[in-house]
Amino acid sequence: MIFMSAKEAKSLTSLVPRSLTLGYLLSVQYKGMGIVKEHNHTREMASIFDVSHMGTIRIHGLLRNDFLEKLTVADVKELRKGHAVLSLIMNKRGGIEDDCIITNMGDYISIIVNGACKHKDWAYFLSTKDSEFPNAGDKLKLEYPQDKGLIALQGPKAANVLQNVLGTSLDLSKMDFMTATMHHIKKIDAECMISRCGYTGEDGFEIAVPKEKAVDLGTIFLNEKCGGNSQIVKMAGLGCRDTLRLECGMCLYGHELNDTVTPVESQLMWTVGKRRKVEGGYFGADVVKKRTKEGVPQRRCAFVSTGMAAREKVEICDDKEKVVGFVTSGAYSPTLKRPIGMAYVDVPLHKDGTNLFAKNRGKMQPISVKKSPLVPTKYYKSK
Repeated sequence: MIFMSAKEAKSLTSLVPRSLTLGYLLSVQYKGMGIVKEHNHTREMASIFDVSHMGTIRIHGLLRNDFLEKLTVADVKELRKGHAVLSLIMNKRGGIEDDCIITNMGDYISIIVNGACKHKDWAYFLSTKDSEFPNAGDKLKLEYPQDKGLIALQGPKAANVLQNVLGTSLDLSKMDFMTATMHHIKKIDAECMISRCGYTGEDGFEIAVPKEKAVDLGTIFLNEKCGGNSQIVKMAGLGCRDTLRLECGMCLYGHELNDTVTPVESQLMWTVGKRRKVEGGYFGADVVKKRTKEGVPQRRCAFVSTGMAAREKVEICDDKEKVVGFVTSGAYSPTLKRPIGMAYVDVPLHKDGTNLFAKNRGKMQPISVKKSPLVPTKYYKSK
């Protein structure tokens, strides 16, 4: 991951005062908690993550759908107002420049991109506009706002907490996962974008809030109580954010994804809209179609093991000690109480039930390929 300088971080952090030491400071864990406790609290109750390091790009104008369908695999033209979709920003080689969340806000489209990639993504969007839509004029306008913080409230109690804060002004029971709306939060007197989404596998929300109101909102969440003085919401850092996403099979750019990996071997063809699979039209579509038809030598998979967690770049071998792949992410799973990971391995060894070995610190450590996600997701859908 690419981090900012301390000077730049201090100038842009949304949640810094008091016990909140997050934002661009990107805390791994918190005093008195730690990764395992933060992870379990998120799975059992609710946690807040300051993900204000993420980038936001807004696309305006009549050509906004055409522009995004050139850059991404999403079926943007069929994306309804207030709905969001996970998508991939593509290059002409069929590689993935970044993964992103695309939300149709009605008169514009909002894209959330990774913090480590946001500057290059913004430059890529601008250069694509110049090269592919040189005469667009007012029909295509790009915006890179930096006036918002982004707070992720995640966990089974997240909806209850947010509903208590909102009161009766917005009924969250009617808001499905991967939907979004603009809403005025009276307790902080601010217009916020509330999205029901997240990176933990739990139900949850990401709230884009004016930076000057971010600490107030975070503090309100932390002060929510249940059963007397029991705290519902606690702070959580990047450490458990990684273990949570890993249990639920979510990719991390720079680990499972990069600009040479295509949606085929990364097992992300489900993000390619049905119409887009037929029509193409996005950067690298010809490469993706060819790899879909002809096959790829390796595919992404999840695995479990015993003993020490196999970390990034550890080689994976077969029973004859032939190298057949490599680990992209690995960690101890607090939920499963055993080491887990993701890897790229030779086809067909990526299939569920295959037994392999991780060459971990000179020892051949048994691992078993498992169907992803290792821990079921709990996304909310109204009845």
